[in-house]
Amino acid sequence: MGFLRDISPLRALADIKTFWFDQQPHKWAFIGLSLLATSTIFFAFVSESGFEREWKRPEIMWVTSLDPGRSDAQIAEENRANQAVQDKILAEQIARDEERKAQYRRLAEQFGMDTE
Repeated sequence: MGFLRDISPLRALADIKTFWFDQQPHKWAFIGLSLLATSTIFFAFVSESGFEREWKRPEIMWVTSLDPGRSDAQIAEENRANQAVQDKILAEQIARDEERKAQYRRLAEQFGMDTE
């Protein structure tokens, strides 16, 4: 109970008054740095808080490179050609991935690690 007896709001105010009017040259620099750090953190929280901005209608860009009068056969042929290109890209990616795995396996074997 002795600890709580020593706590007094009047003493706290007296300490703040003594600190505020004490003329120490470094006091204002530390107060400035403290305010700068606090306001920087506050600004970071406010800027990342996700306040909604006013909704703006999106700009629509129409694709005009395709002929609107194409037949179903032409569309199917373009789809087959595009799928062949995508299959080739996927096969190249798989080959690169397998080569990278093989490189890691060779590196692991050089260091005596078990790769299985």
